[in-house]
Amino acid sequence: MRFLKLFGSYCLLLVMAMAGTAHAQQPVLDKDYKLITPPQKTDSGKKVEVVEFFSYACPHCADFQPALDDWLKRKPKDADFRMVPMVFKESWKAPAKLFYTLEAMGALEKMHRKVYDAIHKENQQLFTDQAVIDWAAKQGLDKAKFEQIYNSFGIDTKVQRSVTMGRAYGVQFTPAIAVGGKYWTGPSMVVNANGNADLPLFFNMVDQLIAMERGKSAATTGSPAKKKG
Repeated sequence: MRFLKLFGSYCLLLVMAMAGTAHAQQPVLDKDYKLITPPQKTDSGKKVEVVEFFSYACPHCADFQPALDDWLKRKPKDADFRMVPMVFKESWKAPAKLFYTLEAMGALEKMHRKVYDAIHKENQQLFTDQAVIDWAAKQGLDKAKFEQIYNSFGIDTKVQRSVTMGRAYGVQFTPAIAVGGKYWTGPSMVVNANGNADLPLFFNMVDQLIAMERGKSAATTGSPAKKKG
């Protein structure tokens, strides 16, 4: 009898685990992700483009970054990842310009996490041009070069393009992830049984959206999901 109870408990756990895996493998349209309408052209060639829409000013983006870094270490080889800063309000413009300036100077990889830490751990108000320029100089970056690039027409153009792209993709919050110019989602949309964001489940779902873009799987919806055509 004790054996049967133990065996029954094991079977129940196995079924629950399989149910969780099945959910991760079958993203639900309008629950776990949204369609981008109309679909957007990507620049990733034969690879599947994965875009993170974010802002350094967003505390949720700061919290999300460690899990994103872990996923980037194991992301599918045919996935091409890039970041696009959003400007939902005026105070987010300076951090967006900071991102593109660091990228232009080849300092993004070194400084990316430091920006988040400065704003969300050290309470530095990097929301004006002068505050950003002064902070960059304190980090050892060439102040004259940084300021020249930061205030350039090219950086302003990139920021405006990122805003336009976010609108075209229908992005409503950060962080958000878009896949293949066809689907967008965010960790706040993928929750566990307790209603809390589940990052492992979220990234499993991102993997499945990438697979959908390859045409190797289909999504679960309230009605049949649209197949790639």
